Order: sequence, then structure tokens, then C-alpha cells
Amino acid sequence: MSRTGNASSRTSAGRRGRGRSAGSVATSDVVDDEGGSDMEAAPSEATADGQHDGVAQQLHALRSRLAEIAVPDEEAYRIAFEADASKTMAANTAHRTRLSKLAADLKKLVGTGGGGTADEKEAINWERADSVLSDFNKVLGQSQREADFALVLRQGCAGLVVDICLKIKDSLPLFASSSERQASQTWRQMSNVMASALKWLGVVCKHDFARVFMLLTNRVVLLTDVALAFLDTQSISVLFLPQVLHVLSLHMKQNMPNSPERLVHTLSSYLLLCGLPAKLRELFRRAQIKGMKLFEGASPLPLLLLRAMGLLGNLISAYNPPHRAEAEQPVQASQPVGELGCSAGEGETSLVASQAILDMFKQTELLGILSVLVSILLGEGKKITSQSPNTAAAKLPQTVVSLCFQSVRILNNIARLDLATLQETLGACRRQELYHLLVCLIDYCTSRLQGGKPDKLSEENELLHETIVLMGYCCLQKEENQSIMCYGEGQTLLVKITSLPLHYFMDPHGRGVLFPTILATCFMSRQNLALLRSEMNLSLLQSFLATNQQKLEESRGAAGEEPADAGFSGRFPTALWAEAVRFFGEEEASEDASPLESPRPQGRSASE
Repeated sequence: MSRTGNASSRTSAGRRGRGRSAGSVATSDVVDDEGGSDMEAAPSEATADGQHDGVAQQLHALRSRLAEIAVPDEEAYRIAFEADASKTMAANTAHRTRLSKLAADLKKLVGTGGGGTADEKEAINWERADSVLSDFNKVLGQSQREADFALVLRQGCAGLVVDICLKIKDSLPLFASSSERQASQTWRQMSNVMASALKWLGVVCKHDFARVFMLLTNRVVLLTDVALAFLDTQSISVLFLPQVLHVLSLHMKQNMPNSPERLVHTLSSYLLLCGLPAKLRELFRRAQIKGMKLFEGASPLPLLLLRAMGLLGNLISAYNPPHRAEAEQPVQASQPVGELGCSAGEGETSLVASQAILDMFKQTELLGILSVLVSILLGEGKKITSQSPNTAAAKLPQTVVSLCFQSVRILNNIARLDLATLQETLGACRRQELYHLLVCLIDYCTSRLQGGKPDKLSEENELLHETIVLMGYCCLQKEENQSIMCYGEGQTLLVKITSLPLHYFMDPHGRGVLFPTILATCFMSRQNLALLRSEMNLSLLQSFLATNQQKLEESRGAAGEEPADAGFSGRFPTALWAEAVRFFGEEEASEDASPLESPRPQGRSASE
């Protein structure tokens, strides 16, 4: 029988006699002792790689909770389509007969379409499976109608394809070494089937209703088991991981119906704790060895790195750590199907899991992002920026720019989750690396964006914005980190950001990007402020703060609550604004009171 909505039933037939040899590959951190994927079973290897028993308990609780709130396929199908049922359900499919035939063939292959012994049902004709899935992909690739994709979901095909992926994952111990895989005709056939199955999932999951269906039936967790198994086998990871990670990433961006935010939160918590980020960190570590050489030629590794970073970014964006008051709210009887409520005990579990996630960020050194960026951009002493201020730097490969953008954005999202985690991890022995990375990114982006207002569609422009934001987060109320703004004998970081194009000083959006960082890097730092005064008119900062203070007062609710984005999303909290106005004002007053002081360079003025 195929996995049902809660994905908890697995037949054990066909696993008998599959004992692991001494050199066999562990399939996953979240599988049972026999290689299964029982959604209600505690992950048997959750304490591997230094994880504590407490984390294993949280992981078990999260996985059990996800299994508990999963709904049957029919209910998930209804929820996925209820928002636009009249548009999709009433439409005629373009390939009903062909798709129904392929769905029936797929059921027979997986063992859900008729009689036979348990062992016969467990066995799959891999050559036939590849043919059926290939035909499926051709038909779906030609279809322009959502009704065709709705039909394959209704026929139960999503569960069948996930079943096939899991069967291949469970078979990995039979092909422990790369030589055994190369010599095996069966493995070659299974590889073709896995590629076709992942392509099928990628095509179907382009539609939001398919992603909602997969989330509600908890099959995303099963795909995570597949990703973990492939990460344990380096020679396989390059083949299949990019597509698996891409499919997982699509689901983590999905907005759920009926506002079941806790479902997405619990799922993202589970994925962050199940060992996936730590294994991706090891992937990044292996990539560090080659540096920029990794992006030369036609290697598949750059795509794998990009997909891995994309998944981590979407995971962290989807994760919403609970506040204690919210965590203690009881479940409401009127909550819609699929919504994850929080009892007091479950809320406490969520809080403990939240701390475990922060600990994971520290243990993995922020997922190893700083190290991999330094190795790629600064490895072997190469300089990627232009030697002449009037000449644009040579353009980096687009994959490198995208990887840098995603990486820096992840660091900023971690800062929004917990600023202390970012600052402590990037401080101390990492401060010099951080400084050189910031200089490299700012120099490269500004060199590429010469000539006035940046193109809003340029990824270099977005990378520059994220880099500026990261600089502010690192320095906010952290004196030792603020010191990097004055490093160097040439242009300091502070001079570099105050020399950006006029767009960042005159346009509201530009000021919104730059000014919170200037405030964070100079607030309560006499050394930085002295340098800043020689580079720009401080009245610009005071006017910026005054304008935003007025907007804040106007936007406060009746209860006096601040809007969610107050304090520039935590980049310079509102609690510091009044003191900042005094701090910068006192310095200007001191300057006005010293007529014998040598004149300073004009810098940027409010009228410029």
C-alpha cells in the first residue's frame, strides 16, 4: 500500500535480509534501524555528529507533531483547491486519457494496483518505471492546463513517485561502494528512475496547489530523508541532490491556506535540526578546497552549491521563532484543518527547539558561509576588483554572484532571528575575514555599478544592499566589531560606504538601505564618528531619524504598539533613536563651539 496522508504506513517486505555491512552507507539521520521512514518513529541517528540527547528528543517531538497534523490525501486535495476550485476543478483536462493510463501503470509498478505477494509488490521493474515516468514527464511538460496536474494529484501519483524515491534510498546500502554502483545494471536503471522521478516532482511542484498538497500530507519530510541519504554518499550527491534540494526549497517558500503558520514553522524547525544544515556545511567545506576553480569548466558542483544555499535561505526565511507569550497560547477548537496550534507543553517544546537551532548556527559557524565565500572570492590571494577606480571590475560568473547574494542574505536573516548569534560567531578570530570579505564585496559591486543610480534589476545591486545591511548588523552596539570600519591604510569601510552614489543619500529607498548601517556603525563610537564627520553632513542622519520618528508616531496603533518593521527591521532599534539624536547633535554642537579648529572637508551636504 502506498503512503497515506500521514505517511506513516510502510511495508517491511523486501527489507528482510538487508543488513548493513561494515562499509555500507547510512541512509539518513532520520530513518529507523531497518532503513524505513516511519513518520512516528524517533530518528535513530539523531544524536550523530555531536547532537545532544535533548536535540534528539526535540527532533522526535517535531517529527511526531508533523505526522499528527498531516491529513489524508483527499482532505489535502480539497484544501489545496478550495481557494480556486471553480477555476481548476471545472476545467477539462487536455490529456485525461493518457494521464489516467500512466497513473494506472505507475500504480501497478509500485504495487498498489492489484494482487500479488508482498515481495512481488515491493519489487519494481526499474526499466519499466523509467519508461512510464519519462512518458509522464513528456505529457506534463507539454501541458498548459492546471487541470492536468490536478488530475495526477487526484490519481495519487505524487505519493507513488515519492514512494519510488524512498525505495531507491532504501536500496543504497546494497550499492555501498562506487565500484559496485558502476558495475551494476540495476543501479544504472535505478539512477535513471530517480532522475525521472525528481524531474516529475519538479514539474508538478511548480504549481502552488501541488506544493500545498505535499506539505499537508507530510511528504516533504520524506523527501528530506532522501536528501539526507544522498548527502551521505558524495558520488551520488552531485547527481540527484540539486533537484531534491530545489524541490524542498520550492515548498519552503509556499504560503499555506487558512494561515497554518505553525505547520510551516514546525516543518522548518525540523529541517533545521534534522542534520541537513550540518551536512550541507560539510558540502561547503569540500567546495572550499577548489575556491574559484570550482566555477571553471562544466562542473555540476556550482549548481549544487547554489541549490543548497537557496534551500538554506528559504528555510531560515520560513522559520519564525516563537515568543514565549505566543508559545503558551492554547489550541483553539475552531482552528482550520492543517493549522498547527500550540498548547503550553508544545509551546515549551518549540522554545527549546528554537534554542537548539541557535546552537546549531553557532556549532556550524553560521553554516560555514563566511569560510566558503572567503575561499571563493579571496582564495590564493586573487583580487577580483578593478585596479583602476575608473574601470569596472571583470564580471564574476553569474553563479558566483548569485551564491554571494544568497549567502549574505542568509547571514542577515540569522541576524534578524538572533543578533547575538551572528555577532558572536563573526567576532573574535573571524573579524579579519569578515573585514576582507566586506571590502571585497563592496569594491566589486560599486565597480560594477559605476555611473549613477544602480539598475534595480541588477543582482550586483541587490548584493551590495545585502552587504551594507550585514555590515550594520555586525556593528550594532558591538564596539569591537565597529572597529573594522576604520581598518586599513587606504579607504576605510566607512569611507567606502559614505562615497556611494548620490542615490543612497537623496532617494528614500537608498537612504533606507544605507543610513541605518551608518547609524549602527558609528553610534557611541567616537573614533568612527570623527571619521564620519569628515565624510558627510551629520544633519542628513538627524533629518533621517526625525522623519522616521514622525512616521513611527503616526503608525502606532491605538494600543501604542510599534509596527513589525519599526527600527528598520532591527537594524537600528527605535529604543536607540532618541539617544542617537543627542549623540550626533552633541558632536555637531561641539564642532560649532570650536571656531579655531581646522576646517574639515565638506563631504556630502543636505543640499547636494
